[in-house]
Amino acid sequence: MALTKNEIRLAEKYSHITKQPEYQLLKSIPRHGNTNTYEHSIRVAYAAYRLARKMGVDPESAALVGLLHDFCLINYHDRSAGKVSRSWYCLHHPREAIQNASRILELSKEEQKAILSHMFPLALHVPSSSLALVLTLADKQVATAEGISSAAETCLGAGKKTGNYVSRKLRGILEKH
Repeated sequence: MALTKNEIRLAEKYSHITKQPEYQLLKSIPRHGNTNTYEHSIRVAYAAYRLARKMGVDPESAALVGLLHDFCLINYHDRSAGKVSRSWYCLHHPREAIQNASRILELSKEEQKAILSHMFPLALHVPSSSLALVLTLADKQVATAEGISSAAETCLGAGKKTGNYVSRKLRGILEKH
């Protein structure tokens, strides 16, 4: 699933984050089948930015938490690493994302709480602000699109071209709303 031109522009706008060497490591960490954590985070940032504008939430803050919500360097697919398993990942990674982000910039308490709660309803924290709700919804929207694209590409044996086509169609529908 390739990044769109708008998503690439957003990544360039926030290059003070996306060009950081540690953030670049997210490119090597798989996420939702056929993508990586770097691209997933950029997609979530763009979706959060758009949704925030519609909901009267600060779009810059929404883009920021979208970029940083999965800033966790654990590959939960790698069983040999002996790190956090899939079942514990949803509880663990938001805190690590906040810790990693704090080495680059200072997040407000509201931004930290948004990142902490983005795994709702799978994790313990409930979104407690409009910003947190925007991030949670954007993450679910993007993860769903990535999962469908991956399913079309792999499970259905349709290949990458079809997976990208399905992904573009679904994203087009979601962006209209």
